[in-house]
Amino acid sequence: MPSILFRKALPLAVLMASGLAAGNAFAQLEEVIVTAQKRTQSLQDIPISIYAYDSEAIESMRLIDAQDIGMTSPSLQMPSYPTSSNNMALFIRGIGNADSVVITKDPTVGLYYDGVYAARSSGLLADLAELERVEILRGPQGTLYGRNSTAGAINFISAKPTGELGFKQTAGVGNFDSWRSTSHLNLPSMAGFSAKLTAALSDRDGWVDNSGPNRQPGLDYTDFYKKENEGYRVALRYDGIEKFLADYSFDYSDMTTGPGYFQYGGPVGGLSPAYEPVTDSFTSRLKETRTPTGGGKYAYYLPDTKTKVEGHNLTLSYEINDQLSLKSITGYRNLDDDASQNFAQSFGDTGSLEVYTATDDDQFSQELQLVGSAERLSYVAGLYYYNENGDQSERQYLDRATVDQTGIIALDLTNFPPTPCSDGSTSDPFCTDFAAFYPLYLGEYTVKTDIESWAGFGQATWTPNILNDRLDLTAGVRYTDDQRDAKRTNDGLLWNSFGPGASSSDKDKFDYTAVADYNWTDAISTYTKVATGFRSGGSSRNGLDFDQAFDQETVTSFELGWKSQFMDNSLRFNAAAFYMEVDDIILDYLPDPVNNPQFVEVFNSGNADIYGAEIDMQAAITERFLISFNYAYVDYTINDAIFPDGSDRSDTTELVWAPENAFAVSTDYSLPVSIGELQFHLDYSWQDSQYALANTEFGDVEVAAFGLLNGRISLADMKMFSADWQFAIWGKNLANRDDANYLIGATASTYLQPRTYGAELIMEF
Repeated sequence: MPSILFRKALPLAVLMASGLAAGNAFAQLEEVIVTAQKRTQSLQDIPISIYAYDSEAIESMRLIDAQDIGMTSPSLQMPSYPTSSNNMALFIRGIGNADSVVITKDPTVGLYYDGVYAARSSGLLADLAELERVEILRGPQGTLYGRNSTAGAINFISAKPTGELGFKQTAGVGNFDSWRSTSHLNLPSMAGFSAKLTAALSDRDGWVDNSGPNRQPGLDYTDFYKKENEGYRVALRYDGIEKFLADYSFDYSDMTTGPGYFQYGGPVGGLSPAYEPVTDSFTSRLKETRTPTGGGKYAYYLPDTKTKVEGHNLTLSYEINDQLSLKSITGYRNLDDDASQNFAQSFGDTGSLEVYTATDDDQFSQELQLVGSAERLSYVAGLYYYNENGDQSERQYLDRATVDQTGIIALDLTNFPPTPCSDGSTSDPFCTDFAAFYPLYLGEYTVKTDIESWAGFGQATWTPNILNDRLDLTAGVRYTDDQRDAKRTNDGLLWNSFGPGASSSDKDKFDYTAVADYNWTDAISTYTKVATGFRSGGSSRNGLDFDQAFDQETVTSFELGWKSQFMDNSLRFNAAAFYMEVDDIILDYLPDPVNNPQFVEVFNSGNADIYGAEIDMQAAITERFLISFNYAYVDYTINDAIFPDGSDRSDTTELVWAPENAFAVSTDYSLPVSIGELQFHLDYSWQDSQYALANTEFGDVEVAAFGLLNGRISLADMKMFSADWQFAIWGKNLANRDDANYLIGATASTYLQPRTYGAELIMEF
C-alpha cells in the first residue's frame, strides 16, 4: 500500500514544487462558512470532520450532479443503483444502504435541502445549478440530524435572492450531442420582497446505442445512459419586518433517462437447452448493445425512465433578542419515479431480466429550533416531526416477454419448447407448474409504507473559565420515537412468488454527543468526540416472508480530530481518526441464489468494527496557485455474522462500497491576460478496489481500483456590453479509462462513462 500511495501522490509533490518555484508570495485561503451545527460558523471552528464545496468550486470542477461530488470526495461513495438511472446509493466511512431505491429500507446518510430532510435519493441526479454550497459531514450525526444519519449527512444549501437586479446565463455543448442551459434571474427588492428564478435544462444522448436487427415496430428501445433534465426553482425572501426573515422556495425536476448498461462478462459454452449457447464474453466497455449468444448487435426492449421530484420549503426566523432566535423549517417533498431496466442477457443463460419499478412517495417535516448564546454558552434546542407515505410496485420478467403500451404482459414463446402441465397438456403456458420450468413472468407486487417520527433534541457548548478560555465542552442528546407500518400485496397470479404480508414497529431511541475541543493556538485545535446514531428498521421488500421485519441498526463512534492553519492562513490541514462500532448490522441474504435469486431477506446480525482516517489539505502556493488534497482510509472486521440458515459467515461477509484507500487532488491556477484572466483547473480522483456484494460465500464480487482525470480551462472576467463574460472548455475522464464500476454477480458489469468534453459560455450582469 505505501508504494501505491507514493506513486499516486508523486504528481502532487511535483505540482507543489513547481508552484513554490514560481514565486514566494503566499496568499491567504478564504474562510469557509458552514451551518453544520444549525448556526453559522467557520469550518475551522467546529469539531466535525467536514468538507465543503462553495459555488466557485462547483463551477470550476464542473460538478453538475451529485455523482460528480461523490467521486471527488474520498470518504463518500455514490454508486448508481442498478435498476434506476436516477438513484444513488450513499456510503460514508463504509456505512451505507445498497438498496437505495427500496422504500422499506432506510438510508444511513441524511440528505438535506436547505434544512429539509429527503428520505429517498431518487432524483438526486438533478442539476446542481442553484447551489451556494455543499457540506459533507462525516460520522454519526444522530443528535442534531436524527435518524438515518449514522454514516453522516450531506447538506445542499441553495443561493438566496440578492434583492438586486441580476442575471446569469450559462450555455454549453459537448460530445454525445449534449447541451446544457442554466438561467438565474434576481429581481430587485420591493416592499421587503425579493425573488430569484432559476431554470436548468440539459440533454445528452445515451453512449450505449440500443439497436439491432431484432427491433420490433411499436416497442421502445431507449439508449442506455441517455439523460434529459428539466428543472425549475423559485426562491422568495421577505425581510420587511425588523428581526423577522421568511424564505420560501419551490423546486421541480423532470428527468427522462436511460439506465446503466450491464454487459455479460462471464464464461462461454453450452447452457440451458432453452437458450442458444453463450459464445461471447464482453470484458471491456461496449458502445452498442450486443448479445452473448452470437456476439452480434441486439436490441433490448427498454422504455424511458421518468422521474419527477418537487419540493416546498418555508423557513421562518425571528430574533427574540440579540442572543436568542427562533426558527421554523417546514418541508414537503414528492417523488414520482417510473424506472425501467433491462439487464441485457448479462446473467448468461437466464435470459434478459427486465425490472420495472414505480414509486410514489410523499413526505412532510416540521422542525422548530431555538438557537441562543450567553457569555460562555451557546446552544440549540428543537422539536422535530416527520411523516412519510410511499407506494412502490415492481414487475420482473425475462426478455421473452414484452409489455405493450397498456402494461399488459404478452409472452413470446417462439424459442421455448412446449412445457407440459400436470395433465399432460402443452397448450396452456399458464398452468400451475409452468413457473417451475420457466419463470418468465413473476407477476407484480406492491408495498406501502407509513412512517411517523417525533424527536426532541438539544446541544450546548460551554467554555469554562479555565485554560485561558481555550477549552470548549459540548454535550447533546436526542430522543426519537419512530413508528412505521408496511404492507405488501400482489396481483394474485398463481406463480407470483412475492406473497402478501404486513409488518409494523414502534421504537424509541436516545442518541448523544460529547465533545472536548481544545484550541492550542488561534490556528490549531484538536478534539475528541463520542457520538451515536441509529438507522430505522424496516421490511424485506423482496423477502419470502414480508411479515418478518428487521430491527434498528446502531452506531457508536469515537473520533480524534485535528484542525489547523499555517503560514499566515495559506495552508489548511485538517485530519481525523475514527473507530466505529456498528451493532445489529443490517445484512442481505439470498436463501437460494441459484434457483430463486429474486428473494432477498434483510436481517440483523452481529456487529462491525470500522476504523480509519481522513486528511483534508488545502494550500495557496502563490496568490494564483491553489492546490487541495483529500485522503480517506477505511478498514473493518465483521463479527458474529450469523445468517438465517444458522451459519456463521463472518469470514465471508464484507462491507460494500468501502474502498480501503481513496484520494482526490485538485489544482487551480490563474493567469492575468489583457482581456481578462485565464483559469486552469485539473483534478484527479482514485478509489481502491471495493466489494459490490456483501456476501462472498459464492465468490467475491469486487470492483477493481480505478481513477478519473478531469480538467477545465476558462477565460474569465471579460468585460463586454456591461456584463462579465466567461468562455470555458472542459473534459471528464480525460484518460478515457474504461474500468468496470459496478458488478452484479460474476457476470454482469457496467463501465465508466467514456471521455466527455465540451465548451460553455457564461454571461453575468
